[in-house]
Amino acid sequence: MSSEKKKKEKEPDITFFHPDLLEIPQDGSLPYLKGYRCTRCGQLDFPKLNPCPGCWGEEFDMIPLSRQGKLYSFADIHIGQPGMNTPYIVGYVDLPENIRIFAQLEGELGSFCCDQAVELTVGPIRMNQDGLPITSYKFKKAAVPEERKP
Repeated sequence: MSSEKKKKEKEPDITFFHPDLLEIPQDGSLPYLKGYRCTRCGQLDFPKLNPCPGCWGEEFDMIPLSRQGKLYSFADIHIGQPGMNTPYIVGYVDLPENIRIFAQLEGELGSFCCDQAVELTVGPIRMNQDGLPITSYKFKKAAVPEERKP
């Protein structure tokens, strides 16, 4: 009976929001966002746009995107959607691949500033209908700012 009880008490599986956007490698290496490059014209997009808006191509190569970027803009949210714990922070992050990503930011309200170096992290972004956390990508202040390219 104790083994049945242990099975019932097992931790719930983590629910990921759009697994085609985020890769968390099983080998323990750092997670990354998935960009998609059109094999016909070379346009890189996040998320994948099908067909390619540049040439209408329908074949893509997955490209791991940079883990660090710069915060373009942000907002502190005090009244959110159902299932979201308020307050929280959202922002646009510019990656070196010339891609701008909208994401939640992990940190204290009022602690971010534009052009700040941020890095990818993973964590809960909201609760599902059953009250369980949905895990996805977020950005947080970068531990070590990336080097500027000339």
